[in-house]
Amino acid sequence: MSNLQVYIRHPDDIPIEVHPLSRSLSLSPSTQQLGLICRSQSSIDAGSAISLRVPFVEPSIKVAGVVHWCRTNGDEFELGIDFDDEDAIMRMRMLEQLCQIHQYRKEVGQHQGRFLSPDDAALEWIELYAAKFPLNHV
Repeated sequence: MSNLQVYIRHPDDIPIEVHPLSRSLSLSPSTQQLGLICRSQSSIDAGSAISLRVPFVEPSIKVAGVVHWCRTNGDEFELGIDFDDEDAIMRMRMLEQLCQIHQYRKEVGQHQGRFLSPDDAALEWIELYAAKFPLNHV
C-alpha cells in the first residue's frame, strides 16, 4: 500500500454520534491508510480518542478512533478520524457501506420513484458501487 491517507466521507444527512473516550489509543503506521470524515456539533482536539456510532444501524456498531484533525465548517466542525487497528478500520468501512446503502435507497425513491427493500437496495448498491468503495466516496 502507498503512504497516501484516504478518507471516507460520512453522508451529511445521516446522523453520527461522536463521544469522547476516557482511554487513549495509539496509531501504528499500518492503520493510517483509511480514515473517516464526519461532522460534529462540537470541536474535538486532535489526538483525542473517540467512539463513533450511527443510531439507525441495529445491532449497534461502535468504532473507536483518534481525531487526526478538526476544522471549523460554518457553525459545525469537520473531523478527520484515524483508526487504531485493522478491526476498527473494517468495522468503520462496514458501517459506512451501510450508510451509503441507506442513502442510495432513499435517493432511488426520491429521484426514480422506486421503492427498494433494504435487501434489494444492498444488492443494487453492491453491484454498482462496492468495487469502487471507498474511492468513489472520498
